[in-house]
Amino acid sequence: MILKFIILVIAAFIIDWIGTAYLRNKFNIEKRKGWARSVNKIQTGIEIFLFVVYMISLWFFMDNVFLYILGFISILNLFRAFMHWKYEPEKKQYILFLFEFVAILVFMAIAYWWIFV
Repeated sequence: MILKFIILVIAAFIIDWIGTAYLRNKFNIEKRKGWARSVNKIQTGIEIFLFVVYMISLWFFMDNVFLYILGFISILNLFRAFMHWKYEPEKKQYILFLFEFVAILVFMAIAYWWIFV
């Protein structure tokens, strides 16, 4: 099971790297400075609130932590995509966040089917 997980994570990182590079070239998207830059203070506050809610609710969902973590990351990417689309559409960073969201959904489906079933 651990070997399957390691293979899946490596494949996901490679696919994400290739997909991001392709989208950057296709849509002429500049690289982000840092991991994730907020467009305004509202986004920062909401992301901190989501993280606190996630950490508190993690205690109640300890039975399926893997899917819960990926679900949180998916919600965070959707929120970031919305904020970048709403406030900085000319930079097209929202395309990358949407790609990461879709990649995470595919990763969750494959991981659940391949590892846990």
